[in-house]
Amino acid sequence: MNKKTKILLVDNDVDFIDLNKAVLENNGFEVAVAFSGREVMDKVRFEQPDLIVLDLMMEKHDTGFGVAKELKADPLYRNIPILMLTAVGSETGMDFSQELDGYWMKTDDYASKPLMPEELVKRINALLARSKKEE
Repeated sequence: MNKKTKILLVDNDVDFIDLNKAVLENNGFEVAVAFSGREVMDKVRFEQPDLIVLDLMMEKHDTGFGVAKELKADPLYRNIPILMLTAVGSETGMDFSQELDGYWMKTDDYASKPLMPEELVKRINALLARSKKEE
């Protein structure tokens, strides 16, 4: 029996979690959720996800950056790909890009909300394929 790929979906928006959890499960992923930056490390230790979809603005405007930095600094978790998916551009007018900002954001991919379900799945699959090559 093949183990399903596990995605940790992190966002403080319950509707976003519900919708995207359904999308990912319908595409064959197992999905764990966290609703705050504070929950992430415990969820990562317990769930051992293959990939994390992480919001930026949760408890604070930059919560996701702190979470990504903490994960990438930990030898046990640094190889888990992180897709930062955020509405920061539409909420604040500030925007980022993986190409220009990924090195300091500590993310493996970056996208703005809303992201179409097909695009979310495509990005997740691309990150998973890339991380398998690097193993």
